[in-house]
Amino acid sequence: MKKYELVVNKKNRLLKFLQEKVMGYSYSNFLQALRKKDIKLNGNRVNENIYVEPFDVVEIYLPEPKNVLNVFYEDDNIIVFIKPKKIEVVDGEYNICDLYYKQTNKKIFAVHRLDRNTEGLVMFAKSSFVLDKMIQQFKKNNVKKYYLAVVTGEPKQEETLIDYLVKFDNYVKIYKNNEKNAQKIVTKYNLIKKYEDISLLNVEIENGKMHQIRAHLAFYELPILGDEKYGDSKINKLHKQKSQCLLAYKIQFKIDDDNLSYLNKIKFEIDGISHFSKLFHK
Repeated sequence: MKKYELVVNKKNRLLKFLQEKVMGYSYSNFLQALRKKDIKLNGNRVNENIYVEPFDVVEIYLPEPKNVLNVFYEDDNIIVFIKPKKIEVVDGEYNICDLYYKQTNKKIFAVHRLDRNTEGLVMFAKSSFVLDKMIQQFKKNNVKKYYLAVVTGEPKQEETLIDYLVKFDNYVKIYKNNEKNAQKIVTKYNLIKKYEDISLLNVEIENGKMHQIRAHLAFYELPILGDEKYGDSKINKLHKQKSQCLLAYKIQFKIDDDNLSYLNKIKFEIDGISHFSKLFHK
């Protein structure tokens, strides 16, 4: 168990205070600690989500946190992490930007994003100057992102899907024709292997819109295994998958900016085939 000792700076609910100050844990972790009386307020054990006041001292005992900040590559300009599931890139109560800041006292800026339950390579700039340059490279399509997706259905050997995406509050819809507020999307895939009712695809996107791969493949009756929002719940249950089998395994640069062109020579790729091997060797 790891002990955290914190001084309160403003009036707040106990659990909300802990959520703001102790990163790497979920709300349920704090709630469980409260129920087990593993939280002390000014030396006294508590088991209710009471208010805490400025200068109160809170002690909490929690399991050792997992090192979610798995650095794949780092230099003076960028840092690339292998993001696990159940963590946001930015925003939300549990995100990479905040975790990195708490560990280093330095800010980083997300160049692109991955969904909360999508794993894999995600890149951050170490300055707003580099962020602007990388955004320009994305706009020029000089940065390619590749994913591995385990899908159900009957994929072709390879296919390029071109359609339109409309974003709503927390989901998207795909349309064949242009609609109001729609954005054109291009999703390419090729079949790597097929096993019984599931297939492994290599996927490349040119846009990177919210839920693009998940929704676009589902629109063509190729839902990603484990996807609870756009997928097939019966097949997900059959394969015991509760989150999408989607991995951002490769980033490829063709940068034309002299300050960052050195990245063109570096291999940004993780072994995605092994990542899903258990699903294809039962």
